[in-house]
This record gives sequence, structure tokens and C-alpha cells, in this order.
Amino acid sequence: MSRTVLVHGGAGAVGHAAIQLATWSGATVLATVSSPEKAGLARKAGADHVIDYRTEDVAARVAQLAPAGVHHIVDVDLGANLAVDLAVLAHGGNINVYSCGDADRLPIPSREMLVKNVQLDFTFTYTTEPESKANALSDVHAAAADGALEVGAEHGLPVRRYALDQVAEAHRAVERGVPGKVLVDVPSE
Repeated sequence: MSRTVLVHGGAGAVGHAAIQLATWSGATVLATVSSPEKAGLARKAGADHVIDYRTEDVAARVAQLAPAGVHHIVDVDLGANLAVDLAVLAHGGNINVYSCGDADRLPIPSREMLVKNVQLDFTFTYTTEPESKANALSDVHAAAADGALEVGAEHGLPVRRYALDQVAEAHRAVERGVPGKVLVDVPSE
């Protein structure tokens, strides 16, 4: 059975990895982004379909692309996305949250989630149980060995490097929300 995965924030670093891993696993991947530039990055990462949430109705577009619903959702901001998630999630589907945006506490539509048999998971890598982390790392290593995890502008994750004496400039780039990864090179002594 072919699986469908929806990745919110498909141009971010985690979204990029989620797209590549889901593609590697054989899933059909839908990704949300906030601009045409970021849409190009998500496509380069391997997303089959990209939805600009600022200009498109995400739930309607996902319903067109996956009429039976999506099986897995990778969510960067559950508070902002929960209504869409529940509208597009297939019966028995899973929402995995790795960041919570601005919301500290959310009202959970329990009945709707119960009726759909929704699995709601949270993943915070720093507190993940050692066995689960080891299993995930094993899968990531396998994907990397297969060449499924590539970075760079041509793969949808630009890398911007700064020298240590440019750390303020690197910080400003992060604050501006530049797409990709910002790295500071620390000389070895």
C-alpha cells in the first residue's frame, strides 16, 4: 500500500530531511511552504506536490491530491495546523509534532481524533529514549548510505557558511529567516 506523507514547513531543515526520508521510503510526499522560492527548495528535496499555504487552501489542495487522506503528517506548528491536519488525515493516521510554535497549550478536539483513531506523537530529539533514538539513527544511516539525504542548494537545502568572525552576520541571517542551514566555521587549533 502506498503511503502519503504531508510535511509542513517543507523548506526547513527538518522538513527537508522528512521529505527525503519519506521519498526514500517510497511514500508520496506533499509539502507546505510559504513562498515560491521555498516551493522550489521542497521540490528539489523530492516533494511530489508543494502547496503554498499563504496563497492556497491547504485542506482543499490536499483533498485533491490525496482523496483518501494522508497517512502521516510531520508538523512544525500543531497550533497553527491542527484543523488542517484533522481535515486531511486518513482514518488511523499519524501526526508527529517536532516543534510547537507559539502555543504552549492547545485545546485538543478529542472526539474528532478519537473517531478517526488518530495517533498524535511528539518527538523531541534531546529527550528521546535511547532505544528509539538508536532505531531512528539506524534508519537515517541506511538512508544516507543509499544517497537519500543530500544537502546543498541543488538538493533543496542551501548551506550558508560564515567564518567565526562573522558570527553576528550569521545570526542576522537566521533572524531574517534565510532558507537553508546557516553554519559557522570554527577553526581547529
